[in-house]
Amino acid sequence: MDGLEKRDQLRRVKAVIFDFDGTLAVLNIDFSLMRERIFALMRHYGIQEKLIQEKYLLEIIDEAYQILWKGNPLNAEDFYQKAHDILHDVEMKAAENGSLLPGTETALQKLREKGMKIGIITRNCEEAVRKVFPDIHDFCDVFVSRNSVKNVKPHPDHLTYVMDLLKVSGEEAVMVGDHLIDVQAGKGVGMKAIGVLTGRITKEEFEKTGADYVLREAAEICNLLKK
Repeated sequence: MDGLEKRDQLRRVKAVIFDFDGTLAVLNIDFSLMRERIFALMRHYGIQEKLIQEKYLLEIIDEAYQILWKGNPLNAEDFYQKAHDILHDVEMKAAENGSLLPGTETALQKLREKGMKIGIITRNCEEAVRKVFPDIHDFCDVFVSRNSVKNVKPHPDHLTYVMDLLKVSGEEAVMVGDHLIDVQAGKGVGMKAIGVLTGRITKEEFEKTGADYVLREAAEICNLLKK
């Protein structure tokens, strides 16, 4: 697809959906500590790391839950609650020192002035996001954390739910995020996907995963959508 065709498709865009942590804000979550505590909890319940196939923590917790459920449903429920308590604890501590990235509020406001619908989507807990961005609903139409859906991105349900709330199709929306999960999620539901370099993913990694555009920061989308 050439540049002219890509720009033509951007003219159809009615909604921009943003990831939160690393895209609009910095929480500096200690994922190493989080992972260490989750795997220690798994070992306590007799689950060894070698049994786990999933890559990301939320999915790892779900997989461990299913393993435990087969032998003891009560243990499974107890594990699941304690695991999510760990996630919540680490995320809330990070949120205490978290902050929005410079230009976030201005960019969101400009997009809404253009008539764009705005969604914010995250695998984080709602409480941590609201601690960093208390007036989030003044700057977006829809905010969906992991607390509001059964399956989080990159599972299509997360973005499909947001699109339903915004009343847009995949062709009418773009997904913006700092992680490959965001690109995979957006492409999986027919969106244009935009990677931003405010996280740990490189331009080359984004392009290899299929990102349609790579920007230095999320605020640059205002200029992109002018074209």
